[in-house]
Amino acid sequence: MRINHIGYAVQDLEKAVESFLRLGYRICRAATEDRSRNVKICFLSDPSGVMIELIAPLNGNSPVDSWLQKNGNSPYHICYDSEDIASDVAALKKQGYLLMTRPLPASAMDGRSVVFMYGKNVGLIELVEKEKTKDSKQTDSAEGAADR
Repeated sequence: MRINHIGYAVQDLEKAVESFLRLGYRICRAATEDRSRNVKICFLSDPSGVMIELIAPLNGNSPVDSWLQKNGNSPYHICYDSEDIASDVAALKKQGYLLMTRPLPASAMDGRSVVFMYGKNVGLIELVEKEKTKDSKQTDSAEGAADR
């Protein structure tokens, strides 16, 4: 699997964005709220293309709250692209990973499905459904038309 981004939990999204901008990062996706997960998110990338996702709680019922209380602002998870989330989840379960969330569309990922899993020796990981290329979208459309 290929790394998509590194998730970084922060208490104050705006202050964190300012600090990362001073480190040479640039905003690659505007800040957004994901109310289903109770978080605010902003994606930034560095000059080499490494992408980070800054994640801040919207309220006291956010999945990053306990992390921030224990660790402060710090890396939270690594996200990997997945060609097939169902088969990747099954393979990771066989390796001992625990399913933390079921696959659900994420507004911050343009509606692509994401799932969180936990590995004892790795920590929290996220899988994100790989973005379909223009060619695969056209193929899917053509296959759908042929099925009708």
